[in-house]
Amino acid sequence: MKFTKFIKPELEQIKENANFTEEEERIFSLLCRGFSQKQISTKENLSLRTIEYRVRDIKDKIERTGVFDWMKKNC
Repeated sequence: MKFTKFIKPELEQIKENANFTEEEERIFSLLCRGFSQKQISTKENLSLRTIEYRVRDIKDKIERTGVFDWMKKNC
């Protein structure tokens, strides 16, 4: 999944519906701006493994919002 491919309306829909924690929202925002997981790990002062877990959780929450289904139909 390429987070940088989301457009602004999709990002807003995801943020409204995904119920991210504060940490997940920060990580999601950085991913959407093109930061790598390693860069985020350094910036947030968290282990790379923690970032990997958070990204997995973020992906799970995004899938539950239905954005991917919408993208398949409209993109």
